[in-house]
Amino acid sequence: MIEILKAIPFFAQLSDEDLAAIGEKVQMQYFGPEQVIFEQGDYGEEMYIIKRGKVQVLRDFSIIAELSNNAFFGEMALVSEEPRNATIKAIDETEALVLKKDDFRQLLETKPSIASTVSYEVVKRANQLS
Repeated sequence: MIEILKAIPFFAQLSDEDLAAIGEKVQMQYFGPEQVIFEQGDYGEEMYIIKRGKVQVLRDFSIIAELSNNAFFGEMALVSEEPRNATIKAIDETEALVLKKDDFRQLLETKPSIASTVSYEVVKRANQLS
């Protein structure tokens, strides 16, 4: 699990100890081809990390990106109360690691190093998307 998390830019700067703590909280979820994972405007409670597969990112019904192995999405839901800014739909069978907001908040309370690193990455990612 640590090696998978290390490959994700959002978590790449964390220590093995911090990554292990995150790894204990994530759950595997499976999505079939064409399955909508979440829709633009939905309230978000989790982020996703693609272990295997491919998804489309749609905004206002237009495809704006495709994401595959080790990519992540939905991370803003962990730190914001804003609705989802895009729809995510699986293109093929997709396995994703899921980190729920409540679990993430518990990690931030017990592991300050995660809080500072992830805060930096969230700001960087938000600037890229604007």
